[in-house]
Amino acid sequence: MANLIKTALAMLAGLAAGGGAYAEKRADQSDDNLMGYPAGEARLAEATRKARETLPRFLHLAKSGLHGAYLLKMRLAGGGEVEHIWMEVTGVRNGIFQGRLANDPVTPGYKAGDPVELAADEIEDWMISTGEARYGGYTIRAMLGDMPAAQAEELRRQFLD
Repeated sequence: MANLIKTALAMLAGLAAGGGAYAEKRADQSDDNLMGYPAGEARLAEATRKARETLPRFLHLAKSGLHGAYLLKMRLAGGGEVEHIWMEVTGVRNGIFQGRLANDPVTPGYKAGDPVELAADEIEDWMISTGEARYGGYTIRAMLGDMPAAQAEELRRQFLD
């Protein structure tokens, strides 16, 4: 995995910071792991800015050979719905990240494991999960205050940077 990420170094070097929009979840969505936010929510926009600013850290950890799941958060739209979901990176081709949806989306027409692609300027967040620890995950950190206390505390313990 680290070799695949290394190929993206040049592509990501010029990535400019910017904010991402987060849409509300559907009213009929009952999955407790999903959280809805209005588009332009300030904490999430700041988290996206920080994630883009710290992409060099993601690349440094990849170059170091850190074993784990390399995840990028992306916007997924379809059927009038928009959500922000993690993809697990499987490669980079022609400057585009390739991967698979890391979980089941709300957006119609998609399921966990579906192949997806993401351009560098569309990255909303990054995270490396080793099973024991997490790096990055700035949008998750922004949502900790909205989570049940025990869940938030467990996540706080996992973040190492």
